[in-house]
Amino acid sequence: METSEVAHLTQLLCDAQAVIKHQNTELTGLLESKSQELEDILGNIDQIIWYIDTQTLSLQYVNNAIGAIFGFTKEDFLANPALWQQRIHPDDRLAVRSFFKTLRPGVSQEIQFRIHRVNGEICWLNSRIYHNEKLELFVGITSDITQSKLQSEEIAFLAYFDPLTMLANRAKFKLQLHTRLEQPSPSPFALIYIDLDDFKNINDTMGHEIGDQILIEVARRLRELSDNDHFLSRFGGDEFVMFLNSAQPLYLSNFCAQLSLMFQAPFTINEIPFFISSSLGISMYPEDARNAEDLIKHADTAMHEAKKNGKNQLVYYHSSMQRAIHHFLHVESLIRDSLKHDYFELYFQPLVNAISLTLQGFESLMRLPHPIEGFITPDTFISVAEKNGDILHIGQKVLTQACDFILTVQEHYADPFFVAINVSAKQLHQVNFAHELLSYLKTRKIDPSFLKVELTESAVMDNIDIASRQLHTLKAGGIQIALDDFGTGYSSFAYLAQLPISTLKIDKSFIDSVCEVDSHSHIVIAISNLAHVLGMNVTAEGVETEDQFNFLVENRIDTLQGYFLSKPITKETIIQNLSTRTSFFVPEKTLAYSI
Repeated sequence: METSEVAHLTQLLCDAQAVIKHQNTELTGLLESKSQELEDILGNIDQIIWYIDTQTLSLQYVNNAIGAIFGFTKEDFLANPALWQQRIHPDDRLAVRSFFKTLRPGVSQEIQFRIHRVNGEICWLNSRIYHNEKLELFVGITSDITQSKLQSEEIAFLAYFDPLTMLANRAKFKLQLHTRLEQPSPSPFALIYIDLDDFKNINDTMGHEIGDQILIEVARRLRELSDNDHFLSRFGGDEFVMFLNSAQPLYLSNFCAQLSLMFQAPFTINEIPFFISSSLGISMYPEDARNAEDLIKHADTAMHEAKKNGKNQLVYYHSSMQRAIHHFLHVESLIRDSLKHDYFELYFQPLVNAISLTLQGFESLMRLPHPIEGFITPDTFISVAEKNGDILHIGQKVLTQACDFILTVQEHYADPFFVAINVSAKQLHQVNFAHELLSYLKTRKIDPSFLKVELTESAVMDNIDIASRQLHTLKAGGIQIALDDFGTGYSSFAYLAQLPISTLKIDKSFIDSVCEVDSHSHIVIAISNLAHVLGMNVTAEGVETEDQFNFLVENRIDTLQGYFLSKPITKETIIQNLSTRTSFFVPEKTLAYSI
């Protein structure tokens, strides 16, 4: 080859090398620029981007986000590739190492673990990690999930624990009870239902903050009383339920005695002592039930029996209680059905002047002739209605039908008369009862003198202040007031003189034996004398024999009422007799009744 050709080729090679060098410089600059751009992007991401060696688990790369989460700088981790492992919570290190050992090539998985930040705080992390076999790297993206973890733990806690007392809640208790029953051949155990007596009064008078402090203290004392053989829970409100892994009578007796002692000590809140009692109901497995729901229900039933028996006591479940509840629920459904379909019907029993034997008025008595169940006695439905609150609706029916009756009788009877309606304690204690009653009479255009309100001693004495205000409002409005069943309650003579009562009604239990039992005849005479001294009328109810009738007339009883004179009769019968001038009460031979 000629010298000139060699020189030419050499020049071409030099030029090519220069071009390649220039292009390499430009490419290197471009890569460095792109790398910096990528680094800038990764540096602004909140999540940690990193990769570690698959063999040594030493950190090869990490972005700036690691500083905000761990508290160390990026440079700290790159200078010490093992630092990230040292910050893992000791209890989680083995799980993290096992995770990396089992992560297959080409697969990405997640793991959650705890770390210690530089300031000692514990932080929860979630990492999604990919095993890149070709590069021999684990590549990961890590997020701080501490807040969401805490929130999920709080949600889980609230699902099974009461945040006020920190006791297990109803759901947790049921879960624990089911677990106990699922054991092979579970041994006998007892369940105790605890309800604080009259706790609502504390909330109403002192406020819920004080009430909450008392509940916290009750929980603390119950917790101290419990051991590993007990499981304690707050079922809600002021109710606590626990089961004891023993049903031995002596063990139960001793534990309940400790419970009683626990409640005898005052609960002092803000230097104010509160004395609280509790009603306890006990059901036992397997004697009373073999499933969780029935065990709880039966203990609750026994607790309510303790409440009914006077509170501050312990009652063991008995099957008769459940029958009583079924009866209660059945009657309750009949009441609701009868209110809905207007089956309730008011009957009227004449009240007769003992001297002239003329009609003074009527006592209205609610009856329930159910089209399917037949005639349901007042003793059956009144007690249920008073307990469940339906007595308020029945009371409204009584008032409506009594006013209808007054307006109808006025069309046929010109002399003065009244209709007495029985008012329950729940009605009397309604804030606006008296004003609403007077307003209703005004709406119906009925003079208040045509209405008499009858109340029992217990209804008045339940809350004498409220009763006094209501009765004085009724009296001022022109309504007469009678105190029913007098002699069987606990009226104070001081209150009796202050209340605007126009009539005392002697209880039937004294009238029944007034001619046979001297003490009862003396009581009847004493009540009559007391009433007259106080300027009141006295009425004897339940007059059923001629001997009773004669005795009451001779001893200045003003008004008589009972089957000897007339049984309770319907509105239609009374109107028909008034229309035909037919007497509807006896004794006819001495009757001076005229229309």
